[in-house]
Amino acid sequence: MFLTCFVTDLQFFVMRDYAIETLSLRWRSWMTSYYMERYFKNQTSYKIQSHSSLDNPDQRLVDDLKSFTETALSFSLTLFNAAIDLISFSNILYHVYPPLFVVLLIYSIGGTAVSVLLGKGLVTLNLLQEKKEADFRYGLVRIRENAESIAFYGGEDSEMQILLNSFRSAFENRTQLLISSRNLQFFTKGYRYLIQILPAAVVAPMYFAGKIEIGVINQSISAFNHILEDFSLIVYKFQALSAFSAVINRLGEFDDVLDRSGSSKLHSNTIEEIFVTYKCSNISSILESNGLMNLQEKIDTLLEIKNLTLKTPTGATLIRELSLTIKGKDHILIIGPSGSGKTSLLRAMAGLWKTGTGKISYCEKNGEDSQQPICSDVNAPTLNTAHGACEMDGKSVENNSKVFFLPQRPYMILGTLRQQLLYPTWADYATSGSDGAESKSMLPFFMKSPNYQNKNEELRYPTSDELTTVLEDVHLGYLLARFSLDSTHNWSSVLSLGEQQRLAFARILLLKPRLVLLDESTSALDELNEFHLYQKIGAAGITYISIGHRQTLCGYHNRILRISTTNINSKEPNWCIEPIRCLPSDSS
Repeated sequence: MFLTCFVTDLQFFVMRDYAIETLSLRWRSWMTSYYMERYFKNQTSYKIQSHSSLDNPDQRLVDDLKSFTETALSFSLTLFNAAIDLISFSNILYHVYPPLFVVLLIYSIGGTAVSVLLGKGLVTLNLLQEKKEADFRYGLVRIRENAESIAFYGGEDSEMQILLNSFRSAFENRTQLLISSRNLQFFTKGYRYLIQILPAAVVAPMYFAGKIEIGVINQSISAFNHILEDFSLIVYKFQALSAFSAVINRLGEFDDVLDRSGSSKLHSNTIEEIFVTYKCSNISSILESNGLMNLQEKIDTLLEIKNLTLKTPTGATLIRELSLTIKGKDHILIIGPSGSGKTSLLRAMAGLWKTGTGKISYCEKNGEDSQQPICSDVNAPTLNTAHGACEMDGKSVENNSKVFFLPQRPYMILGTLRQQLLYPTWADYATSGSDGAESKSMLPFFMKSPNYQNKNEELRYPTSDELTTVLEDVHLGYLLARFSLDSTHNWSSVLSLGEQQRLAFARILLLKPRLVLLDESTSALDELNEFHLYQKIGAAGITYISIGHRQTLCGYHNRILRISTTNINSKEPNWCIEPIRCLPSDSS
């Protein structure tokens, strides 16, 4: 009988623990997928970073979600077991000596109240500890990412002092946390052992009077301890509960920020905002309403900017009442002094800067090449149709890969050289094999959303030969002698800034967007490579808007948008459009 029970119980308890851990893992996986989807929707990650509205979202996604799921499941099972235990033993103790049950109930309520009073500061200390530990970890990550710059500056001693100060802050808070925990432990230990003598002292006289047997004493002591444990969950678990409360507070803050961003209310202090739209026009409707004369003009229009006033978050005006129409192959160079708002203008065009007023409209004729890649977006804006035209309302153009933004320092993802080239249009390549097949064991909440699959179902991955060709087109073919397309490295360290900029142009040549926004994207290149890259994207039929300071850039553009520093005493526009009057000194 013993061996039978042993084998049966062994399997039960092992499988029970396995089921609990598996449930915790799946719960965490679902929550991670749920929060990640909201974190990247509507450019929330960028908004959180730019507004500094939340500290360490990475820790909340990793450590806090893991702690929440594991602790919540553990407490739920503990509470369930305590309820079953309480029902089982309350009946025993109540029948042995009812007043003892009442005394135990009063004792546990009083102990809980005292525990809450003594440990109320633990929640705040645990919350601060989470933040300070995350800040220290983030400081170490920054050292790793900027090791070369620190070495050039010789700033190791300074960085060490900054990190030690960050650790000292975490150390001092942890010390306060240990002191508070120690003080609470004095009460908790005393509470646990002070009343242990009570059941024996109460029931023993009944035994000596012959009213009960000796086994009833042991039974009452056992029942008393079980009920005491059940009633005193808050007392015994108060430190764990306070840490859990800090995790809930951090996730609650994160959830609130994600909700506000999802409804476009994150740090929106004014009603006025820059409005970005994406419009498509029906050719037949243009002919009916405007006639043949305006047809070509409407079709060639890529971008319309109307009465755009760009402001800083503090309300200072950068650009006043800008109106501009950009047609196909209408290459514009934006110049002006530092701080005049050149990069902010490109950010507004990309939907990242919304402080100000005015309207930016991206135009596309209806029925354009359906093979043109369209980037995925979980929430696609709504189409409003009127008079044969449709307008997509939204605060960003992230869903439209016909517009491509290229910053001065390109973003290098964690992955292979192939994935660097395919980013971001074919980003799902990073999560699938070379044949694009999904993992058969993938859980439902890790699958791509239906919107994502529908928007990419017609896309074709560029072949290895095409990737090799585009690398040669940007003068990076020699990389294939050092690395294969499927080799993984830290590319931001392996490649120089000039090589990264050329690789970013390779992404443009693969995607072939209608319009490219270039923010000093050739600043690390020599003039010959600069000329070659502009010649390549121009030959591909790509219209581009550039920010730059080199005189050679004039030769690759049709017009100049000159922006000057605003005069607070004037209401006149601080910009002007000029034809190109200079040519590159030597294009050969």
